Amino acid sequence: MNNPSISRLSNQSVSSVSQQPLIMREGQMFHGQIKQLFPGQMAEVQIGGQKLMAKLEVPMKAGDAYYFQVKSVTPELQIKVVSGPLQATEGQARQMSNLMDSMQLPKSPEMVAVLNHFLKERLPVSKEILLNAVDLLKTVQPSLRHEALVAIQKLVELKLPLNEINFNSLLGVEKKDGLHAVLHALRNALVTDTGIQTQTKERILAALGDAGRITATAAERALFSGAMLKLLDETVPREERFQILQLLKSSGVMASNTTLANLQSVLHSALIDSAAGNTNQTMLSGGQPMESRTIHSPGQIQTPSSLLVEAWKSVLKADFSLSSSGVDALLGQFKEMVKNTAVLQQPFRSQLTGLVEDLASKPPVEMRNSPIGEQVSKMLLRMTLDENRALPFNANVPSTHMKALLQENVAVKLPDLFRAMEQSPLPFTKELVQGAQAAVEQAVDGKVMRDVMQRLFKSLGFNYEAGLLNGNQDIAKKMDMLKPQLVALLHDSAVSPALRDAAETMIARMNGSILQSSDSGMNQQIVMQLPLEFLGKRIDATIQWSGRKKEDGKIDADFARILFYLELESIDKTVVDMQVQNRVVAITVFNENHQLREIGALLQMKLREGLESVDYRLSGVTFKPFEEEGKREAKRQNEMMSEQGGVDFRI
Repeated sequence: MNNPSISRLSNQSVSSVSQQPLIMREGQMFHGQIKQLFPGQMAEVQIGGQKLMAKLEVPMKAGDAYYFQVKSVTPELQIKVVSGPLQATEGQARQMSNLMDSMQLPKSPEMVAVLNHFLKERLPVSKEILLNAVDLLKTVQPSLRHEALVAIQKLVELKLPLNEINFNSLLGVEKKDGLHAVLHALRNALVTDTGIQTQTKERILAALGDAGRITATAAERALFSGAMLKLLDETVPREERFQILQLLKSSGVMASNTTLANLQSVLHSALIDSAAGNTNQTMLSGGQPMESRTIHSPGQIQTPSSLLVEAWKSVLKADFSLSSSGVDALLGQFKEMVKNTAVLQQPFRSQLTGLVEDLASKPPVEMRNSPIGEQVSKMLLRMTLDENRALPFNANVPSTHMKALLQENVAVKLPDLFRAMEQSPLPFTKELVQGAQAAVEQAVDGKVMRDVMQRLFKSLGFNYEAGLLNGNQDIAKKMDMLKPQLVALLHDSAVSPALRDAAETMIARMNGSILQSSDSGMNQQIVMQLPLEFLGKRIDATIQWSGRKKEDGKIDADFARILFYLELESIDKTVVDMQVQNRVVAITVFNENHQLREIGALLQMKLREGLESVDYRLSGVTFKPFEEEGKREAKRQNEMMSEQGGVDFRI
């Protein structure tokens, strides 16, 4: 059973060919009937339900039907006879046989299918194009013939060579073949290749790893935060805390000299060292608020914990040789920030405020390394960890202030920690892993999906050429993308044939979605294929957006159609057809699992509320099974036969 093709579903709401304005192209072949003759070899020719004026190459008789080919369209339409005249009593098969005789074409089922499709879609025809198209059609299974013909049609329209690389790049998108299998084959070929330089291999493998680790990294961050919270919780049995600490140390996340006894002191000292070396933070003076002095890196999310930690680091790096009034002013400003942070629960705020007041009673020289200061650092760390566990997809986690408390490059070591906890037989490690996965699942929303897709799209380098055309000169940064590295790899003579084929296939597949996309005037179609991965489950997604643009060239969000073709591990092939008309959304879900109707009913209210929050209205959600391929093919044949009328048939 196949998913409905992009063209098949997207054309359901489009008017039939005969209702669209007739546009002729040089080389195009069509079936028509001479309706009336005029002086100067001019004639009125009927094509389907439409009529046009054309100049004939040779004299003909009114009423006869022929297969014509467009010779030129300017300054006037000129046509020549390819086959005919055709008799009204001749059937379609006989007429097609005569046409193939006239063009000296082999009479194979594939040729009949290609000719039918070219005539229906009004494509330019030549003997060479038809023969090449037949060769490509013979390489696919009969069940994929429709998708293959659509791919061939796109190549002809784009005037691209009809070769296997171009054909397979478009056919893969048309069939919704996922990219996971292509990436896996590329990775295997890369690992086994011995000809290329080690540095080149490692860079490409790193790019492949980045493409598949976006959601895995979120789970690793959530697990790390959960493990640290458990480690800092003194109500947890000491044995569990010790085992967690050992896992953190063996994975390289924490320093090897850390113990349960000195844990609080180690974390506090790391924060002091970070504060002393933080060039982005200026020393506070006078009565200027701390918030205005905090300098954040571009794009960093300023969470309540990040603001408080940065403010606390300003206190820790203050010159404690100042007068008591100067130190008191710094602590007073920090205390005021704590009081004004609305998200803090009252017990936490009261405890933190009390610690700051106790710290203010100490002599300035004892403040920085006092046990009270260690308690403040511990509370802020726990607050940070809670935020990080709730926002596992935040690209800034571990953020600047979190990195200060841990080993350098801790993010690189989180995969080792995740694997160690997954493989551990201890019950509490299983709970931590499950908790991390649950945190990721709860954090997934529309914004997260958008960010994941954008980062994956950029990581693979789908828009690499577009960036170059737009004048983006950051070439070094772009070379970290997968696509430009594969392009460079093809110029390496040391590459093995297996790796070269795998790289060419991957590049072709990435180009396929771009070739399937189109921008014609006010209408636009965008096709994307993304190899997503959530919590170890792979999702091959093909997304097609069709809509129109406003007068200023921007997307008209009021009218659009979006098709999602998904290959899911749990429920297999799924297609979601979302149509937007004047901001009213209708959704149809195609899947063979009948339980989805019941599950979907439980989620419709949440979907409705989500759409209304962005000024859209849900009209309804419909669940349908896929049509069997055989039934679909029979339906197409019946439609074709019902449209015939004498010799003026439309295939």
